[in-house]
Amino acid sequence: MSSSTRSFLHKGRFANIIEDGGGGEVVVPFDTSWLPTEILSAVAAAETLLDKKEENDNAASSCASSTTVLPDHLSPPMFVDVFDYNDPSYNVENDGVGKEESLSQLGREARSIIDDALDTKRNSEDVEDSTINAVLFRGLSNCIQTAQDFKTFWSGCIDGAEGRNEMTYVPFGKGRNTLDGVDLVTPFPPSMALKCHNEMSYNPRPAGRIAFYCIEAASKGGETILARNADLTKYVSTELQQFVKEHGGILYRREYYDERRNPNPSSDIHRHMGSWQKKTGTNDEKDAISFFTNLGFSLEGVNFDEEGTLIVENVHPGFIKDDDDREVWFNVLYMGLFKLADGTSIPSDMLQQLMLDEWRAVHVLKLHPGDWIVLNNQSVQHGRLPFVDGPDQKRTILTVYTD
Repeated sequence: MSSSTRSFLHKGRFANIIEDGGGGEVVVPFDTSWLPTEILSAVAAAETLLDKKEENDNAASSCASSTTVLPDHLSPPMFVDVFDYNDPSYNVENDGVGKEESLSQLGREARSIIDDALDTKRNSEDVEDSTINAVLFRGLSNCIQTAQDFKTFWSGCIDGAEGRNEMTYVPFGKGRNTLDGVDLVTPFPPSMALKCHNEMSYNPRPAGRIAFYCIEAASKGGETILARNADLTKYVSTELQQFVKEHGGILYRREYYDERRNPNPSSDIHRHMGSWQKKTGTNDEKDAISFFTNLGFSLEGVNFDEEGTLIVENVHPGFIKDDDDREVWFNVLYMGLFKLADGTSIPSDMLQQLMLDEWRAVHVLKLHPGDWIVLNNQSVQHGRLPFVDGPDQKRTILTVYTD
């Protein structure tokens, strides 16, 4: 395999690594040998399902047995622009009056790079779609070692920024854990892969950008996975896409219990979602409704039932237009929890096929301590592979969002 040549374009304290596209593609192996037995059993079951589908179809389909829930390998993304931190003179130990200003200034430099690079076209004839949908900054660990350091850096990123505002994470259920006031990534079971998704795609106002800063990587596994929505749309079956459109889009429904009437809910969904008092930060019903309407939900879609449960509903078409004006798949139907706008359930075989198809658009990269990746959340999905923490090495990834 011949190696790619690199040149460097300096932007402040960062150097842009530009690859000429020569040489073979680097493949990152995905080792399943350490995964729990139940996950490997699920993979085997999925492969059996595919084999049976192929036999029934009496022909190799576009998602034949070469596609598995956990692929044998994943390739690195070509839509990420990479910048190396290039100021070895600065060290976090140089604590003093100038530290906060230095980190804030570094944040402003990074913001300028993000605005210049994100969603631009790379000069390449080797890539069909050369749009840059993510920016990766590497080597920041000598100056950003803690969540507090990152908060200072992040304040520089958003200070005086035009057209972008910091967003608060508003999930279906309970919020994220935090570290010194900064959100951590979703506390999804580490033994399971967190499938690719667009942040808050189920809300009327999804995040415009999302970014992840790695303070500590997992001892084993935990790679970040990325998938462009435009690529994903090519793999999702035309039948399913048309089915969603014919039935009016996707109905997203939330139920938050009343902790005054029902302090110990027995319903799994209520325990997962939490109370509307905790969700909205108020005990007043009118203020609780305003919490959601201020997020873009219609007044008609936010109601209390006779038991005091707050029902919040919205319909999303399941598609959006990306920055290149393409209609792209944009939803979390793969979770299997939602009906379509007219109440129609999605057939189980369509959902199973969707879970398989989505892996075909996935790429992988490893975030190391000091790496910060910024994504266009409306063009790129993100997730992570399973991981194992060591006794003294706990995966710690910070998360921030803008509109």
